Amino acid sequence: MNSEIEEAISELDGNIEAFIKNNGEKSNKMKVSESNKTMPLSENLDGDTYNKSSFNEYIRAGIGDFLKKSLSDVDDNCGSYFIPQEISLRINDRLKLLSPMRAISRVITISSNSVELLMDSKMPDAGWAARNEDERNETDAPEINKIIIPVHEVYAKPKVSQKLLDDTQIDVEEWLITKITEKIAALENEAFVKGDGEEKPLGFLKAEAGNKKQRNENKLQYFYSGAVGKFQSNDVAVDILIDIICSLKPVYMKNARWFMSRSALAEIRKIKNKDGAHLWQPTLAKATPSTLLGYPVIVDDDMPALEEGTSAISVAFGDFYHGYQIVDRQGLKILRDPYTSKPFVEFYATKRTGGGVVDFDAIKLLKFDEKQE
Repeated sequence: MNSEIEEAISELDGNIEAFIKNNGEKSNKMKVSESNKTMPLSENLDGDTYNKSSFNEYIRAGIGDFLKKSLSDVDDNCGSYFIPQEISLRINDRLKLLSPMRAISRVITISSNSVELLMDSKMPDAGWAARNEDERNETDAPEINKIIIPVHEVYAKPKVSQKLLDDTQIDVEEWLITKITEKIAALENEAFVKGDGEEKPLGFLKAEAGNKKQRNENKLQYFYSGAVGKFQSNDVAVDILIDIICSLKPVYMKNARWFMSRSALAEIRKIKNKDGAHLWQPTLAKATPSTLLGYPVIVDDDMPALEEGTSAISVAFGDFYHGYQIVDRQGLKILRDPYTSKPFVEFYATKRTGGGVVDFDAIKLLKFDEKQE
């Protein structure tokens, strides 16, 4: 009996030692993990890490500790490198500042070539019952539409002299970020507004549209100004703008805003109500947009210009966060090319992005035309 107790105690001691040893190893791993979080490193898509200084070395001299992505598709990758994650985030932040559409739309990041979104085009039906034993009639089921948004490649090719890159007083990282974002933001924003969907995002102005008397779940609703390239009159302009606001469902009103070209704003700023006060109200704070009938005004030069005698959709109103979806593919790539544009060094930066209307009831359009369908 004593031998059995001794064996049990010995086995228990062994288990305790093993438990302490395992927990000690886990604790050490946790400490290493925590210390790694403080290191100024970035991760690429495969989990490899880049030291920040090596990125500068690559920009200046084409050398560094970058790990090249496997060339499973030569035409797609072209020997380019993934930009460090922390720099990619800075570029995305700059793009949001430079692109009005990115600032007001919903943006998601994916790891594939497209995203499929399931949208409810009809809400499920419901009913009332007076008593527990009453019969419940069958209700209508919701209708689901599948929207596919593919991503397309957009690129920027800034170039600089090697002499400038050799100057250590110049922040080449900041220079490169600025050049990439300036060029890509301009192309992206134009596509989000009026892109035709061919090798680029489908802009909201290219989505199907229907007239103001018809509310269609698969078409954007638009209104007429009453004259080609202008408002028919001051009073008509006030009525139309109010009609557009009231056509938007309450669920979208909180995020609603005006989105228009600079020339359309110039015309709208002249509109007065019956008391002689301007509808457009300037802001006193730099970070706060001016308002029109109580809603913020966003000016975008990619919207069609308002010109008398020319029919154009120069004004939009609605909740773009729910109405328009921007899709980015994870990872930005860069290739340093010192040969093509000698004596300059050219940087070929690429990213993939897409966009499209996902809620046709969230955005309204104002067409400057006299037709009334």
